[in-house]
Amino acid sequence: MQPHISETLQNLSMMETEKKHCFFVYLKIIALPTFVFLYFLLGYLGLAHFKVGQHSIILIGLVYGVSLLFARHNGEFGACYFRKYSKEFKMELGEYIQKNMMRIGEYTKSNASYDDFINHYSKRIRNDNYASVGAAIFPTMGILGTFLSIAITLPDFSSQTASALEQDISLLLSGVGTAFYVSIYGILLSLWWIFFEKRGLSRFDRDIEAIKEETADSFWTKEEIEQAYLKENLQHFEKIGKMFERLSSNDFFERLGKSIEEKFGLFDEMLKLEAQAVKKGAEHLKDGMEALSRSQDKQRDLGAVHESILHLLQDFTETTKTLHASISQEQQALLASNKELVESLQERVLPSSSDANDDEVVALKESLKKIDAETEQIIQQMDALK
Repeated sequence: MQPHISETLQNLSMMETEKKHCFFVYLKIIALPTFVFLYFLLGYLGLAHFKVGQHSIILIGLVYGVSLLFARHNGEFGACYFRKYSKEFKMELGEYIQKNMMRIGEYTKSNASYDDFINHYSKRIRNDNYASVGAAIFPTMGILGTFLSIAITLPDFSSQTASALEQDISLLLSGVGTAFYVSIYGILLSLWWIFFEKRGLSRFDRDIEAIKEETADSFWTKEEIEQAYLKENLQHFEKIGKMFERLSSNDFFERLGKSIEEKFGLFDEMLKLEAQAVKKGAEHLKDGMEALSRSQDKQRDLGAVHESILHLLQDFTETTKTLHASISQEQQALLASNKELVESLQERVLPSSSDANDDEVVALKESLKKIDAETEQIIQQMDALK
């Protein structure tokens, strides 16, 4: 919210000058109807110099009850209520202005209708339906009450004698006289209602007009919006005019022509570079295909070599197996021959060497052990070749 808006709402001192209790305003509105009703009630009770019938006092009491109900919706009471809750009204008005803020150019105001807000707010103060029929309902009820009183007191005029007929006529005239009191009371209430209604509306209109003048700078008017938009459009037109002036100058067209030529030159260079890049790409692609073809040929040769190596390894494995089998057979034969040799030597040498020198026997045993050790070593080496 702009600073001047909040200051405007704070400066609505007019609404702070008068703080009335609306109950006393309500009593003022019903004062005359109450006094007149009590006056007619005194006539009914015989305490006044005129007579009021029972049916008439009932109908007058009915009109009086309606007036008590309608007094709450009179313009005088509504104006009092409006002034009493002025702070709440200012708060709601400020929120209403803030909610509808709109910026046009350098100014920010509320793009809403003050009259719409007042109409909506006034409907919360009183019921417009009651207020619109208040001035007409009282005389209507009075006339209706009068005809009801006449209908109730109307004799049947079935008397055959002149004295009885005169009595019926006097009864009719007395009933008609009291029946008109209902119409008089209804017309009086209508005049009283209209007086306070117009007076209250006049005060209410003065208040809202004063507030409208105080908050005029916070609301956009139709003329202000049109002027603001016209001003903005003129500024845009000025900018467009300056732009056209720049466009229509010879220097601009010369610069534009040079810029276009430069752009076309760059475009031609880009096309040439793109053609060269495509050509080099094709050459690289061709070289890559040739290298791929050569690598495929080499891969096929390498596969053949790998296959021949596998065959050779397979032959070598089979030859190794055969050699190992033959060596194993020879090893077994050698072991068997060694065992036989050892046994034969033991049989021959040991018995005959009992009388010989013990050193020679020991030397012979050592030589046999060495032969066994060498034989086992050869066997182990043969096993390691597997």
